[in-house]
Amino acid sequence: MLIFFQGMLLGLLFLSNPKGKRYANLLLGLFILVFNFSSLHSFFLNSGLVYQHLWLLGFPSLFLFWYGPLLYFYTASLVKKDFTWKRAYAWYFAPALAELLINFILLGLGGEKLGKLASTEGFAWGAATHSFIASLFSIYFVFRSIQLVNQTSTASSFSTIKKKWLKYILRYFLIRFAFWSFYFAVVLLYAWNYDVAQYTKNVVLFFNSMDFLAIFCISFFSFRHMHEIHEKEKEAGYMLSAAQEELYFDKLLVLMQQEKLYRKGDLKMSDVAERLKTNVKYISQLIKLRTNSNFTAFINSYRVEEVKYRMVDEQYRHLTIAAIAEESGFNSKTTFNRVFKAVTGTSPKDFIAQYQSQL
Repeated sequence: MLIFFQGMLLGLLFLSNPKGKRYANLLLGLFILVFNFSSLHSFFLNSGLVYQHLWLLGFPSLFLFWYGPLLYFYTASLVKKDFTWKRAYAWYFAPALAELLINFILLGLGGEKLGKLASTEGFAWGAATHSFIASLFSIYFVFRSIQLVNQTSTASSFSTIKKKWLKYILRYFLIRFAFWSFYFAVVLLYAWNYDVAQYTKNVVLFFNSMDFLAIFCISFFSFRHMHEIHEKEKEAGYMLSAAQEELYFDKLLVLMQQEKLYRKGDLKMSDVAERLKTNVKYISQLIKLRTNSNFTAFINSYRVEEVKYRMVDEQYRHLTIAAIAEESGFNSKTTFNRVFKAVTGTSPKDFIAQYQSQL
């Protein structure tokens, strides 16, 4: 129980921490909380409380569909420089909300009725099926998380060391969810003839122990990340409140993503500051804190994405690469080729050739 309360404190600490990336802190805090509640399952079983209070039978299954989406969006909030929460993302949590609703209905039956229901073969089969599907669901999102990390550009604010640590953590969860999917698949196929638990008891105990270590590692990694950002803020001598940072960065993303301000070839930081009704120093520090890059690199990243899109789109086939680059905001062919190679790792012509070879 001591570990559980420590985990609860850790999750609440991330939820309330304004330093670093706000979305990352919120998502990690929620992930730790829901993951931590599942650790109570072993405690309930080992202590015998589950047999004294039958309503606890439904408790461990309340959060199985939360793991995958929370881990995925936490990863996205770290590696994507312009990550913001969108209402459409809520659909990823639809199975989790349905799971909560069903379990609350079951808990509402009361201890006696739930105990009788839990003793039936159908309930046991349904619980195992639910856990099996939830494990596959989580595997899908961990795969997507690993893909996000692998696709992170070398020009990204996310360093090679951070990518390495994050991939180690994600790989652990991939192995963990793969084990549980295999475990419940075996339960569904052979549990009626064999006591699966007696063959896997030590492995289950191992993963239960490793879960606490994984939470510690991901928390340590995140605290280090927050500390680095905070130190950069202090070195800059320009502290930003979390509210100010979110407000102005969201406005900056609107200028880039909706108004396409980066297409202006002679765009200067003062132009952006004027549009946001603030000063140049504020814009410079905002971009540094949120993307760990400078103004030029930030603007050029959008220009490169625009060029990549236009080079493979049919409606722009009549334009030369130089013309596309110019319309996307690049004033110099030399600068364009250098920046494009730095961001994508390939030349514009090779990029088109690779795209066409995949068709």
